[in-house]
Amino acid sequence: MASMKERVSFPGILRGQGHEANCTVWATKVTLPGTGQSAYAKYSVENVSKMLPEGEYQLLANGEASAVRYQNGNWLSAS
Repeated sequence: MASMKERVSFPGILRGQGHEANCTVWATKVTLPGTGQSAYAKYSVENVSKMLPEGEYQLLANGEASAVRYQNGNWLSAS
């Protein structure tokens, strides 16, 4: 049986370079059939509450912290 996938969103916080901003994080929630266990993949940052300069940030969302980089108007994984 195939896993179930759905697109979900949750609030996040971006911190770095002396700045902090709220954002919306979209992810793909993958649930394994018969187990009820879920994992999140393919995070994307959207709807940032204020303009931030390019550079390195920490994304805090869904109980996890991830390194991200803002470059040329795009949020990219820094790892």
